[in-house]
Amino acid sequence: MLFRTPIATRASRITSRAIRQLSLFAIIVGAFLFAPAAFAQESSPAGEAQPRDIRILAPYAGLVRSVVDAGAGDHDLELKDTDLMLGLYAQWIRPGAFQANVFAYHAPDVNYTALWGLHSNLDFYFNAGPVQNLVFGGGLELISLDIDAGDNIEMTSNGTTAALQAFELTNLISVPFLRAGKQWQVGSGPLEAVIFPWAGAELLMQRGEVSFRRPDGPPGTFVAVEEDIDSTDPKALSGLNLRLSLFRFLQLDGKYSLAFDTSDLHQRASLMANLFFTRNLGVSYRWSYTETGAGSTLYNIFGVVVTW
Repeated sequence: MLFRTPIATRASRITSRAIRQLSLFAIIVGAFLFAPAAFAQESSPAGEAQPRDIRILAPYAGLVRSVVDAGAGDHDLELKDTDLMLGLYAQWIRPGAFQANVFAYHAPDVNYTALWGLHSNLDFYFNAGPVQNLVFGGGLELISLDIDAGDNIEMTSNGTTAALQAFELTNLISVPFLRAGKQWQVGSGPLEAVIFPWAGAELLMQRGEVSFRRPDGPPGTFVAVEEDIDSTDPKALSGLNLRLSLFRFLQLDGKYSLAFDTSDLHQRASLMANLFFTRNLGVSYRWSYTETGAGSTLYNIFGVVVTW
């Protein structure tokens, strides 16, 4: 059990964490804007038409369900809540060369939490002699939780449930990953499908702290508790992506993956449907479920998709 650190020390930690988050976001944006064009060169023979770059932008709104496992040591705490979520998705595709995408989202008040998340991914496509449609890439997943629940939390410790005071939790989950696989293209014309099995590895890092005051001794007596969140866990990855296109106006994407080690396994699944009314404008739906060491996130969101 640790007592609350001085305010100056806590402020210094918060400032350092904010600087690290801004640095990571800057790296992601820089990679999305500059890395594909720098490393993916046009490879079509002279005289052949070059594939047209495709850019996609889609703002979203909907509902997110967050489950936060904030237990530490002998303390057992699980928070569940559903609230508004806003998101923005951007993708840049150069057929046969690369694809890069970024999805940022925010839920202002779920589980007494300001939830921020960002998923980024950059894949390169290449051939190795007779083996074609190989894929190598990577990305970064960020989830930031900032809980300020006041006196609204109850925690179970050693079988006893007690009301807590001044409950606060911060947790930054950073998950860089690499992956490789091969795409298979099936069909042509009105119905086209792309199957992409892949494998890789990730590093699940959690940094933060939880603090509160819990009852101790006679009624009305509380003790201050502060515990650090600090873990780094390498995990193996395996996944399968499936994309279907019908007459080019209906696009369906399904993804399923596992992150696992010798003692733990986390599932991730997502679905996306885009229905285009014109060549450049349509509507979109996204469903996603993600498990992490800090709980799980599930969302259903709707939006407008623009391509050019």
